[in-house]
Amino acid sequence: MKNNAGLELAENLTNFVNNFNCDSDSFIEGFCRQHRTLQQSSMRLILKLIEKVASDEYYTDGRNVQSAEIAKKLLRGFENETINEMREQGTSDRLIKGMADDGHLKPSRYLGSI
Repeated sequence: MKNNAGLELAENLTNFVNNFNCDSDSFIEGFCRQHRTLQQSSMRLILKLIEKVASDEYYTDGRNVQSAEIAKKLLRGFENETINEMREQGTSDRLIKGMADDGHLKPSRYLGSI
């Protein structure tokens, strides 16, 4: 039997934001009080979500197209900054291109595990 914890979490999150009185500040405060390793793992999950929303596989219409556009801009900015840092460190353009082509310049892949 498949574990549905992820589906339940997604449902709980969307239920949480499904009103105009959503207390996002308390969510953020609670998140920041969690164990640092769990914060890191949670950020990886959030980054993977951003990467999915930015992908061509993500279906958009007028209600969520801005989310996809912003996600794409975030990823482009991260990739550009990472490429600039790599060049400053002397990494060859050939290696950088290979990493980009292989999907290694995604933010979720940069967070280490502890």
